[in-house]
Amino acid sequence: MWRSIMLKEWLKLRWAFSAALVLNAAFCLKILLDLRQQMAAEHAEMVWYQMIHLHTLAQHGMRYTPLLTGIALAAAQFVPELLGRRMRLSLHLPVSRNGMLLYSLLAGLLHLVSVIALIAVLSAVTMRHFFPVESVWAVQRTMLPWFLAGLLAYLGGATVLLEPAWTRRAILVVVFGVLIRVLLGGRGYDWFTAFWPWLLLPAPLALTGVFESARRFQRGGI
Repeated sequence: MWRSIMLKEWLKLRWAFSAALVLNAAFCLKILLDLRQQMAAEHAEMVWYQMIHLHTLAQHGMRYTPLLTGIALAAAQFVPELLGRRMRLSLHLPVSRNGMLLYSLLAGLLHLVSVIALIAVLSAVTMRHFFPVESVWAVQRTMLPWFLAGLLAYLGGATVLLEPAWTRRAILVVVFGVLIRVLLGGRGYDWFTAFWPWLLLPAPLALTGVFESARRFQRGGI
C-alpha cells in the first residue's frame, strides 16, 4: 500500500519536479556565466569589493525560486486530487488518514529537498570557482531562509488547499504570507544568524497544520 501511495505521488509530481530541476539549474548556470563575464569585463578586485564589502549577492535573484518550487509542487500534488474528488476516496482507503497524508507529504518534501540540494550544490560550486571557501559558506547560510521559505510554501500550499472553509483559507494565506515575507526580507550576508532558531520554528507548526486541515476536510469542515 505504501509503495502504491509513493508511486501515485511520483506520477503527480514528476512533470512539476522535472520543470523545477531544469529551471533552477538554468538559473544557477546563468549566475555562473554572469560572474565569469563580470570577472572578464572588470578587475577582479572590483568584483571582490562588490561581493564581500558591499554584500552584492550574485544569487539574490534566486531568492524566489524555492518559494515558487514549493507552491508548484503543492499544486501539482493536491489540486488534481481535489478537482477530481479523489481526495475523499483516498481518505477512505484501508489506511489511516494521518499515515496516508504523511507519506504524501514525505514524497512532496523529498522532491522539494532534491531541488533545494541542487541549488545549494551548484551555488557552492560557482562560488568556490571564483572566491575562497569562506564565501561559499556565507552564501549557503544566506540562502537558508530562502530554502525555509520554499518548505513553508509547500506546507502552506497543502494546508490551504486541504482546508474546506474559505474564511480559514484566507487567514492561512495571510499567516503563511507574513512568515514567508520575513524569510525573504533580509539583505546581505548572514542577516538571519541571530534569529535562526525562531525562523526554524514555523516549519514543524506548519506540518501540524496540514494534518488539521485534512481532518477538517474529511469531516466536511467540522
